[in-house]
Amino acid sequence: MRLFLLVIFTLSAITSAEIIFYDDFEDNYIGDWIPQGQSGTWWAADGKAHGSTSNNWSAISPPGNILLENCVVEASGTANHTVAVFFRLDNTDSGINATVSPDHDIAVIRPVINGVPGDALGAIYHDFPSGVWYDVTFSCNGDSIFYEIYIPSTGEHFSLSVIDPSPHPGECGLAVGGESHGQYEWFSISEFVEPGELRLSGLSTDDDNQGGSSGNGNWAFEVTEEIELGIELHNFGEEPLINTFAVLQSMDTRLLVSEAVQDYGTIPAGQTCWNQYPFLVYASPGTPEDETYPFRINIFADGGFYECRYLELPLGVGLFFDVESDTFPWTMSFMETGWQNNWHITSLRNHTPAGSHSFKCGDNGAGDYDNHLFCSLTSPWFNLPLDGNLSFWIWVDAQIYSALDQELAMDGGLVQLGQFDNWLTVEPFSGYPFEIVQPTSGPFEPGTGVFSGFLGWHLVNMNIPVEIKGPRQLRFIFGSDNAGTREGWYVDDIHVTGPTVIEEHHSRPGYLERISVYPNPFSESISISVQTGDEGEYSIRVFDLSGRLVYETMFSGSNGTLVWGTTDMNECILPAGVYTMLLETAGCSRSIRLVKLF
Repeated sequence: MRLFLLVIFTLSAITSAEIIFYDDFEDNYIGDWIPQGQSGTWWAADGKAHGSTSNNWSAISPPGNILLENCVVEASGTANHTVAVFFRLDNTDSGINATVSPDHDIAVIRPVINGVPGDALGAIYHDFPSGVWYDVTFSCNGDSIFYEIYIPSTGEHFSLSVIDPSPHPGECGLAVGGESHGQYEWFSISEFVEPGELRLSGLSTDDDNQGGSSGNGNWAFEVTEEIELGIELHNFGEEPLINTFAVLQSMDTRLLVSEAVQDYGTIPAGQTCWNQYPFLVYASPGTPEDETYPFRINIFADGGFYECRYLELPLGVGLFFDVESDTFPWTMSFMETGWQNNWHITSLRNHTPAGSHSFKCGDNGAGDYDNHLFCSLTSPWFNLPLDGNLSFWIWVDAQIYSALDQELAMDGGLVQLGQFDNWLTVEPFSGYPFEIVQPTSGPFEPGTGVFSGFLGWHLVNMNIPVEIKGPRQLRFIFGSDNAGTREGWYVDDIHVTGPTVIEEHHSRPGYLERISVYPNPFSESISISVQTGDEGEYSIRVFDLSGRLVYETMFSGSNGTLVWGTTDMNECILPAGVYTMLLETAGCSRSIRLVKLF
């Protein structure tokens, strides 16, 4: 038995490094700080730094002309418009800034060139609350930049990493923009500590109703289920980690960890290792689904080794995003240093009925995309159920090799599913319509399958290998060569749903042994076939996203098939959207997400 006392601090271990500068503004004096950028008003009162500006940016840096390239900048601030820090600002007002903007529901890292913010290097889209305190950590090492955001009032934690296209020494400090009154509690600069020897490399969930898990066996973590959670660690240090164990913490009180301490044994240098027995995590009744929840894993090994890492665990089945809301933290960035990124949200084209927006890789206006693109649009974490379905709508206009050869492309896009640094390219059922030509100056290898050419809005269904299931992310990657461009790639109405056929490996009275739903997504009608464990009754109920019951029927017997014409109980055609179908018997219940396209 291991006996230990665990004391965990809320600040990252990186802050234990030597502090170069710290100011808590308790002396109510900020007169020695140095103005940067455009004009603004700064003062200190009530133990806080206050900043005010109109429509421009105003910034201040600590006294002493501290010039650094690699360090960690931390601050605690609140504002209605923006909470911001800047770094690597040289005498031409060129550098990097990192902001959280409740006004625009975005956190973003941008280059600053001659005092003017440039295009985003990376962004997080979220409904950030206004007027609350944010703890932000901004660390720079060479061309790698990491931005950590923590909201104490909500317990939410966000991470963003980007590549600085022009790292150089400079000053750092605080900023306000378009803000009548922003304020900061404290600000510090620390030396940069190289990232630790461990990184997360895999997540696995098990809800098969065996062992310590209790669920329906679809590999998706759902409310009221207790799952067995596997977390893979990668030791990229030069020495083995001996007698490694980890403590898992939920940062949301609605998700409970009952088996929080697990052993990893010895993790050899350069190797990965899963926990020897699973962590157990339970989602309390009423916990909202289709969201991610933050966890912290604290890792210990012989010799006083300790590191912590954060992870996001999704709750619910699948993913639905129509790009009419930016509440999901999709990220948009270039894939490698030296390439460009053109992903953004646009109102130029749209597929959603009565909608107005879509994702676009291309010009911010109606022009063409840039040359030398290699960039990704990455989803938040979600649960891909066993035998799940992925579909989306695309509009594409990308450069092909020749009008005489309609299968070779110079530019194009593809789709991947994965987690952490492990990604697998998935293909449409009919295959990608184009291949990258040889030779090419673009980022893709010759022969790579892509979407390219010109084609208006059309539905794409992807072939998902059976081994891809559980917590995953989805990303759309676009690449272009150095000669010739077109309008670009639009993506809209992205759906990840449950399987069209579900077979439970149980046989007991009242159990739902087999469920078949086809097609899904659907447009005019859907066929629902159910096989139960006895001759009892079972019900089928359908709810819309607001929880309103829109359809209900009852069946008797052990087998039944229903062709539903997608009308509600008043025989009115239901609109396009996402619905939840609940099947219930005396001994079991099962929910399946349905997607109506038209």
